[in-house]
Amino acid sequence: SQLDPFAAQKLKGLESAYKSIEGLAPKVLGAVSDPPSLETGLRLFTLVSLWGNRMDLSLWPAGSEGNVVDAFAEVLENGGKNLLADDFAELLACAEDAKAAGGRRVDIIVDNAGFELVTDLCLADYLVSSGVASEVVFQLKAHPTFVSDAMERDLQLHVKYMADLDPGAFPGCAALGQRWQGLVDSGAWKMHEDFFWVQPSAFWEMPPHLVDGLTGAALAFTKGDANYRRLLGDRPWALDCPFQEVVSYFPTTICALRTLKAELGCGMSKDMTQRAASEDDQWMVNGKDMTQRAA
Repeated sequence: SQLDPFAAQKLKGLESAYKSIEGLAPKVLGAVSDPPSLETGLRLFTLVSLWGNRMDLSLWPAGSEGNVVDAFAEVLENGGKNLLADDFAELLACAEDAKAAGGRRVDIIVDNAGFELVTDLCLADYLVSSGVASEVVFQLKAHPTFVSDAMERDLQLHVKYMADLDPGAFPGCAALGQRWQGLVDSGAWKMHEDFFWVQPSAFWEMPPHLVDGLTGAALAFTKGDANYRRLLGDRPWALDCPFQEVVSYFPTTICALRTLKAELGCGMSKDMTQRAASEDDQWMVNGKDMTQRAA
């Protein structure tokens, strides 16, 4: 990786999230050591990744550390309240096929470092521990355009910093970091940087070497609003235009996890968009509403 002028800010962002990670860690460790049903677990961890740094504040019920099953139920209920479009059934079917095949490659096209990256690592851990993924490939940015852009060195350092924390002060962070270092060392997690992930071009202009790699994957997740906009080519599609039609070019099954921060989208019913607009005239840009699309 090249020199990162934002390295210090990213480290401060991770350090500021340790308390939040401590709240999340017992639930994650419980779920990956004794996975719930695939339907429950996949739903839970896609919501964890989708909500990113809002997860610890708005979804996990207080005092649920000792009751993971009840915590799951409340997270699933709370996490879906602002979903304007949800293709979970299609995502689940793809995951079931991958698990039945003995696990297949799954890619995560990462967006931001910090707590959001930690929640992506939680999703990746679940995909491996549940048997859906034989390997998870993190698609990372070869240089930072924005302060929080996640590079390979960020993922490596996030895991190392957490693994090296004092287990007396941060037992959850340290346990997750050590577990994730093991996944990196074993090859279950792989990292791939590319300059394409920080370019403005549409995803249908993806270079052949990335297309070839993704073609071998059972599933790819994209994170964040910027990646979602590139999936759509930053075009002003009709909001109710089917997502499956817009992204039919993508080389594998795609699941786009997005909180709305730009005035474009697709695959949302008129009923849902009208409801959102009636509740908040800034609904397309304020990051309150979200979509989970699969095709």
